[in-house]
Amino acid sequence: MSAVVVGAGFAGLSAALRLAESGVPVRLLEGSRRLGGRASSFQDPRSGAELDWGPHLFMAANPALRSFLDRAGAGPYLRFPPSLEVSFRDSSAGPPGGGPRLARLAFPRWGGRLGQAAALLRWRGPALATRLGIARGLRGMLAGGEAEGSVADLLDKFGQGEGPRAWFWEPFARAVLNLSLEEGSAALFARVVRESLGAGPGGASLAVPPSPLTPFWADRAGAAIERLGGQVRLGTAARRIVMAEGKVRGLDVGGGKFVEAGAIVSAVPPPALLGLLPGSFRRGAPFRDIGRLKPSPIASAYLWLDGPCPGPSFEALVGEGWHWLFRTCGSGGPVCLLAGGRDSVAALPRGEAEASAREAARRLLPGRRVARALVVRERAATWANGWEEQPFRPAAETPVRGLFLAGDWTATGLPATAEGAVRSGEAAARAALGFLGGGG
Repeated sequence: MSAVVVGAGFAGLSAALRLAESGVPVRLLEGSRRLGGRASSFQDPRSGAELDWGPHLFMAANPALRSFLDRAGAGPYLRFPPSLEVSFRDSSAGPPGGGPRLARLAFPRWGGRLGQAAALLRWRGPALATRLGIARGLRGMLAGGEAEGSVADLLDKFGQGEGPRAWFWEPFARAVLNLSLEEGSAALFARVVRESLGAGPGGASLAVPPSPLTPFWADRAGAAIERLGGQVRLGTAARRIVMAEGKVRGLDVGGGKFVEAGAIVSAVPPPALLGLLPGSFRRGAPFRDIGRLKPSPIASAYLWLDGPCPGPSFEALVGEGWHWLFRTCGSGGPVCLLAGGRDSVAALPRGEAEASAREAARRLLPGRRVARALVVRERAATWANGWEEQPFRPAAETPVRGLFLAGDWTATGLPATAEGAVRSGEAAARAALGFLGGGG
């Protein structure tokens, strides 16, 4: 029996690849003209450069993601440093007339809790009391125990005050949850901390994709699916899931066309899924609670400067409305400021976000003038990372026989990250394989 996967982001492509590897005839349908979903790239018509819809960082302690990238043929091109290294740019405390201060936090490759403490003590960014506070908070969080409520509640539990939050926990939490400390889920955040740093700083090592996202991973994954006999159809939007007697029959794709399927994996965001379901199903569990899941935006401001801006591939920004700075194409290409969260610059009108980015560049990059700015936004970049939303994230299996859910917003136990999306795709594919193997 055949399977259809709807949506070609990390969740859909990973589900389709696993089904194809298992010998299932699979068709992957994507409504847009490109693969990659929210982790894709586009061509800037003015400069001709291919830019990411939003810069991404991949973490070494992402086993599902790294396995998927390896099988898709992208893994060998991703280079991780031996341990966690992050540069922090602080524009509020630089020397008079000298511009912002750049402080590098580098955990030693020999790792362990002792290595983490040593790295924090050597760090020349925040004051010593702040560094000691971070060390205590990290030790307590890695020790385990229940994590309830918001990230702010969790940090209160470990005595993490303003300094540790601004220098360490805020950049970390924004990167993985895309929400404020008061909104983000403590349980999700604690799991990421423990998975990434629990085995030492090598797990938290961060890598930037070596090329724009669509050709780096998405196109390679699509090609791998087709090599295994699967079909990838772009510009084919699913209109409605067709069911009969509580079981899926296929998809209405418009124009009088019907795609038959023994199993369907829906790997689209919550509103799109609800639009595919008949009204009677939307009112039943678990679909009725999907409307409780909330999106959070991300804005990326690409800034072309009047001269080179050398430095590390990415930097965390301290005390800024923008949270990260990326150098996207080496020292000669545009830099990119990134902000995320409903309470952030990402929620402002485009013109205000651009003005904010230009002003931030004057503080952060003194001596350089912004020749051009381009702000791109994803209003629903992440879903379901809030602490109040966790009970409503659905599992892969549904009451409809043959219908399975994938997406970084489903019940993966992780935030809406690439790793969570891939794990959801794998879970949906396993469930679909069990269903098809059992004769449907």
